[in-house]
This record gives sequence, structure tokens and C-alpha cells, in this order.
Amino acid sequence: LEHILLQNLTAFYDVGEHNEMKLHGADWNDAMDMAWDNGESVAFTCAYAGNMNNIADCLENLERISGINRVEIASEMECLFSCGRDLYENADKKRKLLGSYTKKCAHNISGDTVIVRIDEIVRNLREKAEWMMENIRKNEWITDGGDGWFNGYYDDHKNPVECCEKDRVRMMLTSQVFAIMSGTATKEQTAAISRSADKYLFDEKAGGYRLNTNFREEKFDLGRMFGFAYGEKENGAVFSHMAVMYANALYSQGFVKEGYKVLNTLLHAAMNFESSYMYPGLPEYFDSDGRGLYAYLTGAASWYMLTMITEVFGVRGDLGDLVIAPALMPEQYNENGQASLTMEFAGRKLEICICNPEKKLPSEYKIKTVWCDEKEMKNEQSTCVRIDRELLEKLSVKETHRIKVELM
Repeated sequence: LEHILLQNLTAFYDVGEHNEMKLHGADWNDAMDMAWDNGESVAFTCAYAGNMNNIADCLENLERISGINRVEIASEMECLFSCGRDLYENADKKRKLLGSYTKKCAHNISGDTVIVRIDEIVRNLREKAEWMMENIRKNEWITDGGDGWFNGYYDDHKNPVECCEKDRVRMMLTSQVFAIMSGTATKEQTAAISRSADKYLFDEKAGGYRLNTNFREEKFDLGRMFGFAYGEKENGAVFSHMAVMYANALYSQGFVKEGYKVLNTLLHAAMNFESSYMYPGLPEYFDSDGRGLYAYLTGAASWYMLTMITEVFGVRGDLGDLVIAPALMPEQYNENGQASLTMEFAGRKLEICICNPEKKLPSEYKIKTVWCDEKEMKNEQSTCVRIDRELLEKLSVKETHRIKVELM
């Protein structure tokens, strides 16, 4: 916990002139590697704001479940919990505070520790996260007159990378993914981003959502990605990994129809051998002609499976319990209105079957009944199923158990 706090809090103070986290050599994208001095990553500032809220959630659960209400940390870290808008809004003050911290830790640390209350850490993390998000919503939103998206970067000349002007539109998918996934983007902004992505980044022939619009320059004050021809690798290709993360982010915020479009387009691009020229699977990217390249160099496959299981079927763990909150589109069920998933959870083999005979949309259906091995289970929620871990651990480990969720 101390290490996780240290990673996130130091990043909060490591900002550039626009008070966004420094890009350094890269963020998610290692081809943004040429803005060492003045580059800033709004995208990762979003990500870290989301991290802080997630850590706060974990700490609240820790205190509630275990009764632990305080933790011990290195005394040098105490200054990192400084707070207040006067500090947050002043990039120079933040850098100086980080400098004083690193100076204290140079070569060695004292070994002294301090005790900090968990509720104080939670309050501090949430305050910092909310400030980062509000700052981004206020200062980084770009509009084309109707819809909009977030600027995600500053280059080494301190200029915003994304824009919407008469003769050029610059939009990057990565910037939007981390804004949506972290909760920085409001519901209204997420809807606007989705429409903008459809307008400026979607290319069905190429296989879906491109990583960026055509900047029409070798932008070497940001990264080597612009040395690639447009439509190749990180420069405007349909980059499977980020496309799937975009789908995951949309699902996580309740934008099921939009998320399904991303996954479905990728699937058809990969399976269309006439253009993809590859065996079934997800490549690193599709070029402008829809050809799949670098079949073995991708994290997209694991993200695709993760999204299908935890968001589309909605099967995920929550503090040890099994939660099922399906978000399947009508066309994802078979002719009988069923969709099933086989997996392991809590050491038990499970076949989870979602039954939606009327093929209602996720926004229309409610949970009717839940069965486990032909026995009806108690379920008090209308939009999801929650099965206690204790009940699962009573099931045999030798056989596959069928959990059927009936929707109405």
C-alpha cells in the first residue's frame, strides 16, 4: 500500500507548465518518446485520477471489512499528503514540493515512520482526484461546434496536440479512452466523444477506430510515431489494443451499444480473410487496407477476453463474491435467446447461462430468477446477481455447475 501510494502521489506533483503530468519518454504509447523536456500527458493525468479514486475505494473496503483504520508509512512521505487548491493550482509549488521530497530521500531514508488514519488518506486521494478531473474538464475540452473531445497531450514546444480548427482536426483515441475509463469524462462528454470518434476516427474499411487523425506532419516534438506513414502502426492505424480499451471504457460507463460497435467491428475485420490475410485472432494493428499485421505482438486479445467476460457478460468478482450484470446486445444471443460462458471462479467450474427470450436491450431488462444446478437462488437486486463466496465454496470442485440467469 505504501508503494502504491508513493507511485501515485509523486506523479500528482510531477507536472509541466499546464499542470498536467509530465509525459517524459512516453505514457501508454512508447512511440510518444520525443517530448522529454516539456511534454505533458493529460491522458495519464486522467488515469492517475482514476487510480486515486480506486485506491480510496479499496481503502474504504479495507476499513469496513477488516476494522483496520490506520496505516504506517515512511515519514518522508508525509509531505506528499499536502492539500489545498492554492497548492494544486500552482505547478511551480507542486514541483518544488516534489523536489523537497526527493531531496529527503536521496541516497537513503531515515527509517522513521508515521501513522496515518485511513479516512484521512481516502479524503486526500479523493480531493486530489476530483481536482485533476475538474481541471481537465475545464481546460482540456475541445469542441467542433456540436460535439467534442479532450486534448490529451502537450508537445515539447508546450503546445496542445489536439485541436479543432477550420483546416485541421486533430483527435487521438488514447486521450479519450483514459478520460472515459477513469470517470473524468461526464456522461454528456462521453456521448459527445463517441459521436466525434465516429465522425473523425472510424474507418470500417480499415477495421474500426483509428488511433488518431492524420496530423500531416512529422511531429518529432512529440514522438517517433509520426515517422510512420499515416495508417501504419501508432500513426493512425486501427490499433487493436487501444480500440479494445475504448470498448472497455464505454461499457464501464454504461455505453453498451457504442462499446459493442467497437468490439464487433474489430471481430469482423479480423475474421474477414479477404482483407485481413491472417488466421483468426487479433493483430497489433490493421493498416488502411484492413490487413492485420503483427499477429503475435498484442495485448488486445487479453483485453478483448477481459471485456467480454467482465463487461459484456458482466461476470466479475467483487470482494470475493460473484457478480453477474449482463450487457449483451440482442444480436449476441442465439435463436433461443441464450448466451453462455464457461469459466472458473473461486476454484469452481461454472457454466453461466444468460436467458433473454425476448432479446431485450440491456436498458430494458431486469433479473427475473437465478438458478444454480436447477435450484432457485435468492436474489434481491433487479439489475444484477450477487452470489456470496460462501455459497460458491460449498459447491463441489469436481463437477461443472450451471448458473442460469433468467431476464424479463
